[in-house]
Amino acid sequence: MTRVLAAFLLIGVSLGAFPEEITSFLVDIEVREEGFLRVTEDITVLFDVARHGIIRDIPISYRLPTGERYTLRVTVEEVLAEGVSVPYRRYREGDALALKIGDPERTVKGLVRYTIGYKVARAIRVYGEEAEVYWNAIGTEWTMPIRAAQVRITVPAGATDVRGVGYRGYYGSQGTFELRQDGRTLLGQGANLRPGEGITVAVRFPKSAVRLPGFAQNLLWFLQDNLYAGIPLVVFVGMFLLWWRRGRDPKVGTVAPEYKPPEKVGPAEAGVLLDDLVDPRDFAAAIVSLAVKGHLKIREIWDDGRGREPEDFELVAQSSNQTLTKYEEGVLGALLGGKQQRTLRDLKYKLYDKIPGLAARLYMDLTEAGYYVANPDRVRNAYRGGAVVLLFLAVALGMFLSSLYLGLALGVSAVIVFGFSRFMPAKTGRGIEALRQVLGLQEYIRRAEVDRIEFAAKEKHFEELLPYAMALGLTELWTGKFEGLIREPPGWYEGRFPTFAPSWFGTRLLALQTRAYTAATAAPRSAQRGGWSGGSGFGGRGFSGGGMGGGGGRSW
Repeated sequence: MTRVLAAFLLIGVSLGAFPEEITSFLVDIEVREEGFLRVTEDITVLFDVARHGIIRDIPISYRLPTGERYTLRVTVEEVLAEGVSVPYRRYREGDALALKIGDPERTVKGLVRYTIGYKVARAIRVYGEEAEVYWNAIGTEWTMPIRAAQVRITVPAGATDVRGVGYRGYYGSQGTFELRQDGRTLLGQGANLRPGEGITVAVRFPKSAVRLPGFAQNLLWFLQDNLYAGIPLVVFVGMFLLWWRRGRDPKVGTVAPEYKPPEKVGPAEAGVLLDDLVDPRDFAAAIVSLAVKGHLKIREIWDDGRGREPEDFELVAQSSNQTLTKYEEGVLGALLGGKQQRTLRDLKYKLYDKIPGLAARLYMDLTEAGYYVANPDRVRNAYRGGAVVLLFLAVALGMFLSSLYLGLALGVSAVIVFGFSRFMPAKTGRGIEALRQVLGLQEYIRRAEVDRIEFAAKEKHFEELLPYAMALGLTELWTGKFEGLIREPPGWYEGRFPTFAPSWFGTRLLALQTRAYTAATAAPRSAQRGGWSGGSGFGGRGFSGGGMGGGGGRSW
């Protein structure tokens, strides 16, 4: 869904037009002395094309900086279209409450006024003797432009010394949104909000003006959001015995230095055998392996020549008949995509959805080659799935049977199962033999003597083992051993070196690894969800989108 929204927003921005827009967005926030918020949103949408209605996303669950989960309690009281009740469906979507408003059997066009009224508990936070409402009145995830916006906040009658600040802009912006105060009411107006821009308000008043939930209620909410309990010994012992019988690897035995990598095991495969995980450095090692085998040329890109590291790297396709592993074939296709050359900067936001598939291929190849009893990623996910089932069971028993302690015990059991999942993939005898050779190669790279290093330099053994050194996390150590022996970079690497030194080359490869990791993991902003930071909106720390609530919406 987030990819669809991102594409929609990108097309809309590029064309300068949207199939719908919000002509008026009025938000009325009433702080009730009972300790909750009553929020009314009056949204007038102009549909240029026929739609069923809108989807309103309201973030309700947040991860605080201290680690605990904090969830608002939202009660939807009314959903209207043109002042009349309209069908809607309520459901959870990630950390947000989604309201799908409209009749699936009918469409609307032109101006439609929607009214959404809901009550929010836990939205008032306490700081010393003051209470604060830090609320995203208009969230930063709307895909429609907003022509006119108005926000009104009313505090209880007993509130004195009321203070308010407002922020406007994209998520993270500290642009000012002016709030005018009239007694216990603060009012602000804005116009021409672009998609992705929002309005956040922070209002403080004496906490004595509201009746805040007591200790017991807060504790119950905390336990519902965070299932903590003592460690269930039976589950721990059971998982330990299961690991001992099914997840424990055979003993590696004596490890002797190995001069060559295991046969038919590429650098990325060696990295996985070492820790059973696909790491970012495995991806970077595959890129260098492609270059070593003649399928790529790596060129440094400098913007002005004054920096200590290249600004970017360009990957240029080359013709070679050297055999690639299946994973390397997949990486080559993902990097070039049929083109002759591409920079890592060009690949940003284009690789993040391909990396999981490449990792799955790597796990599958190692399993089919007989190195693992079963696909390690699937084994981990199976136990993690069991942990999820336990967690749901904990919530169900805690809520429906009113058995808080049983629910907490099962919740911690889920954590134990999830923790053991990391260690459950088991290697076969063949996998242990390959691991022994990888460990031997690692030992050789660490301990190689001068005569061996000189031989490696002459026979281009330096280049052959370079991708393996990267996958094993030994790039600087391996390149540093060749000081004074190698005076030119490999033919597959074009860089700017005042005087070439292998140690400098190692630093450049680490820079390549960093850029490759950034390109591989960078996801579009629209693929992420903002939300309350867990902090306050005062003291210069607030920003647009930083409070509770907000979210966004779209048509459907």
